[in-house]
Amino acid sequence: MNMSATSTQSTSSTASKAMGLLDEHWIDFAVSHVRPLFSLTRTKARVTAIHAETDDAIRIELAPNRNWKGHRPGQFVLLKVAIGGVIHERCYSLIHDPASRIVSIAVKRQPHGLVSNWLNENLRVGDVLELGMAAGEFTFGDAVPEKIFLVAGGSGVTPIYSLAEAALRERPDADVVLAYYARSATDFILAEKLEALAAKHPSLKITFFEDGLPTTPGYAVTNTRPGRFCAEHVAELASDIDAREIFVCGPPGLMNAVSKFCEANGHAARLHLENFGPAFTARSAEGPTEVAFTRTGLTTITEAPTLLEAAEQAGLKPAFGCRMGICHTCTCTKVSGVVRDRVTGAIDDAPGSRIRICVSEPVSDVRIEL
Repeated sequence: MNMSATSTQSTSSTASKAMGLLDEHWIDFAVSHVRPLFSLTRTKARVTAIHAETDDAIRIELAPNRNWKGHRPGQFVLLKVAIGGVIHERCYSLIHDPASRIVSIAVKRQPHGLVSNWLNENLRVGDVLELGMAAGEFTFGDAVPEKIFLVAGGSGVTPIYSLAEAALRERPDADVVLAYYARSATDFILAEKLEALAAKHPSLKITFFEDGLPTTPGYAVTNTRPGRFCAEHVAELASDIDAREIFVCGPPGLMNAVSKFCEANGHAARLHLENFGPAFTARSAEGPTEVAFTRTGLTTITEAPTLLEAAEQAGLKPAFGCRMGICHTCTCTKVSGVVRDRVTGAIDDAPGSRIRICVSEPVSDVRIEL
């Protein structure tokens, strides 16, 4: 018998058992003091570069650890940021080549936006952030269409750029038309990268539209036109719209305008939308409902649109992240009652089901483990 080999196997087995007894979060916490990027299961990433895209938007490049599983063009990632000792989570579209090990996102300041403003003002090269897994269905699916019509508004260009770059990488002759709308000539995020992409691929046609507001110092697109989305723009830029797949991302006004155009002209089946947030349906419950929180013993009578807001009104502070039904941080067990998913409209009346309280509306009296 090889005693040395037996001893090694015994030691390895003992170490494995010991690791099994330790909580992975404790291990992450302990080791991270020496190796900030280390984690057994979580994706951490170091900031390697920060580029100013406009006066109020930056592009962030991050080098993730080995837990990063990659993405498909058009998808987004959940970014976790600690501000004042509190973890906040926001979703940002990925704009890098999936083959690259560098993760890239763009962050535009939002009015009263805690995370977007903090990132623009405080993030530094060398900082370490945590990422979720890539998600989202705003993609080409199994194959890149031959003809594509892209419509972007403001920071909604981030997934649109990703789709354009991917389409031309996989099909260099793909017929891609992009209409990009922004407030002024200096508000076009990723403008330099888009113009470089168009210079490399003549089959990409980009038209920049601005509202005509005064510009501020910074990179400015020179070949802009005034105007907002309209049927005339479609007729001019993509007269063969019947043959194109349509992808749109931008503020609500632009999204609604394109959606109405497509519905009125028979293009709805080829329309793909990426919202900045979920398209919530209206509250369906008539009058107040009773929500009981079984762990704390609290009960509240509420007309709040979601169980998360009902809990906060009752004085509870449940964990949450995106408040959009994406990150699942707020998932809890529903002991009893009927709830409706405000994003999908689905009804859940099963006892003991796991629900996302940020998008779950109480339709009847509800008991929840909080």
